[in-house]
Amino acid sequence: MGTKLEISDEILWGKLVKSWATGENYIVRGRPAPPIPRTLADLLAQATDIGLRISFPDGMVGLEIIQYSGQTVVIKLPPKSMVEATEAEFEATDVIYPMPRFYEEFFHMPLPKMDKAKLLDLHAARIGDYSIRNCG
Repeated sequence: MGTKLEISDEILWGKLVKSWATGENYIVRGRPAPPIPRTLADLLAQATDIGLRISFPDGMVGLEIIQYSGQTVVIKLPPKSMVEATEAEFEATDVIYPMPRFYEEFFHMPLPKMDKAKLLDLHAARIGDYSIRNCG
């Protein structure tokens, strides 16, 4: 545990999530898909089994996995405390927006430094996108 969500390999994580969503194993083709975990301990055990390290922020002890139909609008709201904690980080000088590192790896460019207003706008856009966008 720690203060931030940390995933050692976002691609492997995405393949695990796709495996749960589809029932097809995206990690090792031809093998049964891993079952959808029902507890945080199950999730961490599955991650360990495939060589994935995940660290959740202190205090996260539960797990809720939701799979909905493509005909249902689902709006996911982040916890108020997480929104406020990220906004508080923007008070420091020379802050770089906390994007997952795979963005830099795929686009081959470092994330730019921004002023506080731009950081808050990007934060709002990411939360809006996260809250309603279906995977795809």
